[in-house]
Amino acid sequence: MRRLIAAALTGIVLSGGLFSYASVSAATNATALPGMGPAYVATLPKQHLSKKEIKDLLHMREEEKLARDVYAALYEMWQMPIFRNIARSEQRHMDMLKFLIERYNLEDPVAKTGDKPGRFENKKLQKLYLKLVKQGSKSLIDALEVGATIEDLDIKDLQDALKRTDNRDIAAVYENLMKGSRNHMRAFTAILRRYGIEYKPQFITPAEYRAIVSSKHEIGVVYGENGRRVTAYQTITVAGKVTRVFQRPGYGNKRVIWWVVEVKTPEGKEEVAVAPIWLYPSLDIVPGDVIEVTGYVPPFWRYRNIRGLMACTIKNPERGVTYKIRDCSRFNRRFRLQNR
Repeated sequence: MRRLIAAALTGIVLSGGLFSYASVSAATNATALPGMGPAYVATLPKQHLSKKEIKDLLHMREEEKLARDVYAALYEMWQMPIFRNIARSEQRHMDMLKFLIERYNLEDPVAKTGDKPGRFENKKLQKLYLKLVKQGSKSLIDALEVGATIEDLDIKDLQDALKRTDNRDIAAVYENLMKGSRNHMRAFTAILRRYGIEYKPQFITPAEYRAIVSSKHEIGVVYGENGRRVTAYQTITVAGKVTRVFQRPGYGNKRVIWWVVEVKTPEGKEEVAVAPIWLYPSLDIVPGDVIEVTGYVPPFWRYRNIRGLMACTIKNPERGVTYKIRDCSRFNRRFRLQNR
């Protein structure tokens, strides 16, 4: 809608590099977080963390490290590809938990130990690591049973952690990790069965175990609250008072200057990308306006450490105006979350 053009604003600031996640390292960008799943989780709202939710996040971060480190040690002993391959998967699980830990500004327990193999901040996990590596060193069968045991424990702990959280982003990550653990359990127990060994679950119920091993490998990345796939461009809405209107270099092409509106919401400040200035030479939005923005987070923003929201519509109830900037529904029809 070109009618967004209006009188020139005063006090506009030209600025660059504003949407970066300064604390996110290379280990949590596109290389470590492939696919659309992380992009979807990044669009979910940040919510208050309880002490139990914090404790669970930190515990699960190290428990996924436990799995990775044990499998890496067992691969060195037995040279069986399943240990190497699932260790790589556990690294991705660790990265997703690190994303949440950084998102909520928590102290990463893995960073405290320098992410050294076999080193843990959690003393119970430290003892469990030594016990499992020792057990897995006895024979290949023992090593495979250790793998099944780790996934058994992981599923149970994720189930319990899910019951203690109401945060959508945390729940989405836990569901995805639990799905991966079920697949890992299927892989370990399938090989054990070839040797005539039936694993006996120690943490989940026998009924849950039978349901997992008798069902097919699960595919997909992240699921919404209703259990269905979500679009890569998940539409979200924020509302609040405009605190700043400014210009910044573009997201893909730095030579293109964009209008950006900073909105103060109950959850904090949200920076909203409106449109390039060549499209709208001026904006009819000023500090003090109370607006409602509907938009999405383009997946490549997450990969490039860009923070903010791409606006589709901006409503100004006080003025009775709705600015239609781009069609979110068109993106939702065209770009679907792909199974990985």
